[in-house]
Amino acid sequence: MADDLSLADALSGNSQNSNQPQQNQGWLPAPWGPPNPGVWPAPGQPGMFPGPAPGQPGMFPGPAPGQPGMFPGQVPGQPGSFPGQVPGQPGSFPGPAPGQPGSFPGPAPDQPGFPQPPNPFGAPAEPTPKPKDPFVPLTIPYQRPLTAGVMPQLLITVQGTVKAKPHRFAVDLRKNNDVALHLNPRFDKRPHTIVRNTMINNIWGEEEKHTPKFPFQHGKPFKIQILCETNHFRVAINNEHLFQYNHRIKELKEINKLCIDGDITLTNVEVTMA
Repeated sequence: MADDLSLADALSGNSQNSNQPQQNQGWLPAPWGPPNPGVWPAPGQPGMFPGPAPGQPGMFPGPAPGQPGMFPGQVPGQPGSFPGQVPGQPGSFPGPAPGQPGSFPGPAPDQPGFPQPPNPFGAPAEPTPKPKDPFVPLTIPYQRPLTAGVMPQLLITVQGTVKAKPHRFAVDLRKNNDVALHLNPRFDKRPHTIVRNTMINNIWGEEEKHTPKFPFQHGKPFKIQILCETNHFRVAINNEHLFQYNHRIKELKEINKLCIDGDITLTNVEVTMA
């Protein structure tokens, strides 16, 4: 009965039905001061909610990470860790470090065997080697087929050495039995000269002889370069352009043979595109 409540009971705080607010006696006193023993223990104290402080016996959900019994495994890299060891260590997940034996999915990107991405332009990733020219022994007389004929920007390079006592030699571009370009240095005439001409149906045309100088010397090496252009051949000797020769045979693709003969030894013959 409310009438039976004594003044002593009210002052002692034993009332069960008092409508007066109780003084804060829990573990969150105002204003956030030290915890007072009372309704709720302080965190980490016996009886705490939901349990002891993390890392203490009976903690929830288990021991501190790295301690025996931790869940769901040990610290990564330690025996029994989850889901495996540190990448690259024995038993690691999904395997050894990239590029190591047994690695996944294979070698490192810069190692041999690593799949390369396709070329976006449709060409192979590695340039396809050009087929080598058919081997032709560098003997005199020399003949070399020109299977695709002659065309603008085709460059023919002839290197060799003039013999010690030469008379003459010739570099010919032939269309079957006709000669589209006859290049004929002559040592047996005075002054020395380089004759150019064309032969059609076994008939030679008018010779061209003028040159600013005669670049060949007895017993000395030389380099002849013949560049085909749309209307003429351009001829350079020892890296110096000397003259050009207008096409007298117009069917360039029918010029199908290179022939070299005379008082020289050959060291190199190349047919390339300039």
